[in-house]
Amino acid sequence: MHPVSHQHHTTYVHDATACEECDLLIPATPLEVGQASCCPRCGHTLSRHLPQQELRPISYGFAALIMFVLANAFTFMSFSAKGVGQEMTFLQSITTLVDEGYLFLGAVLSLTLIGLPLVYMGSIMLVLWRVDKDLHSNALRSLGRLLCRIKPWLMVDVFLVGVLISLVKLMGMADIKMGLSFWAFVGYTVLLIKMISSLDQMWLWQRLFGPTEERDIDPEAGALESGLVGCHICGALSEVGSHSCSRCGGKLHARKPGGLNRTWALLFTSAILYIPANVYPIMDTVFLGDDSPSTILGGVVLLWAMGSYPIAAVIFFASVVVPLVKILALFWLCYMVQRGNVTSPLGKLKLYRMTEFVGRWSMIDVFVVAILAGLIRLDNLMTIYPGPAAVAFAGVVLITMVAAMSFDSRLIWDLQQGERERE
Repeated sequence: MHPVSHQHHTTYVHDATACEECDLLIPATPLEVGQASCCPRCGHTLSRHLPQQELRPISYGFAALIMFVLANAFTFMSFSAKGVGQEMTFLQSITTLVDEGYLFLGAVLSLTLIGLPLVYMGSIMLVLWRVDKDLHSNALRSLGRLLCRIKPWLMVDVFLVGVLISLVKLMGMADIKMGLSFWAFVGYTVLLIKMISSLDQMWLWQRLFGPTEERDIDPEAGALESGLVGCHICGALSEVGSHSCSRCGGKLHARKPGGLNRTWALLFTSAILYIPANVYPIMDTVFLGDDSPSTILGGVVLLWAMGSYPIAAVIFFASVVVPLVKILALFWLCYMVQRGNVTSPLGKLKLYRMTEFVGRWSMIDVFVVAILAGLIRLDNLMTIYPGPAAVAFAGVVLITMVAAMSFDSRLIWDLQQGERERE
């Protein structure tokens, strides 16, 4: 199938689809440049008609790659105290963890800061560059599915906030200077965010493989009750019982199989890990031979005592409150769905969206530890080592992210449908 070009039209018509968050059927909608299509029931944004959707991601991608190379070519940060100094490159924040035996943390940083962002940028640029040329359709589908799946795991912006918090922690201890690579990393982060926001997922699939077949749908009905299932990757509608999407090749399920049980299991695992993450030291500071381990709460108290109230509040909120609230919120949502509670579905969905949005920001403390451990290695004067809680805390963050992805928000609206049918 040859792609249908929309690049010369000011109006883009997105296909009929089903809202991935509440399962309401949405008819094909024409959009002018700058307009967005949203679900009338839950407000979820389905598609945006962005200007120059083929050129902008490629431009941002090439610029981001240049910034990434520069971010690894020079000094990232330098630290000096009592006449002794230390410089750190960007990669040293990862290699130090590996050298200290924290292979899991090193792998997490490597993937979220380097591997997955590079794959994401390369895939977008390749797909858009070859969009009107010959490229095997299976390769296009595989790259497109890959883009959608790795997007939530890109954490360069979280790492940048971690760098800024590290600066505040160190300013009272020594002289800190930012190298050229730091400013290149800022550019890399901004350009990657711009690249992500300049591409619409539904437009991309329609641009690659053309619009789906027209369907007569009831815009007030859910997809499942109409015998249809919406693809979470490309938005195409298929008949219930279809095993794979005819457009993108992704697996189709009317509801995530075993989603609720999987979410329960992941939540219990993260709740167990939350205890050692807050009891054990997250980093260990050795100063003139004196060993001073510090827990997450201990670090918050220290920042507060230093007068860094905003940073202490950010760390406390992101590293203590957010993981706990996210676990409790998902527990409550699973319990409400399992017992068949039908009240306030939109309120439940908004709570779920909040847990999805804030989840990855809890990685700030892990990144702070990585930066400090990579930078402060002054042998006889002062050295910082990552603590065992860093591994447990990273596990809490990653597992709760997977738990949120496993939860099927459409189950909330299924309860409403069942209530209406009983009435």
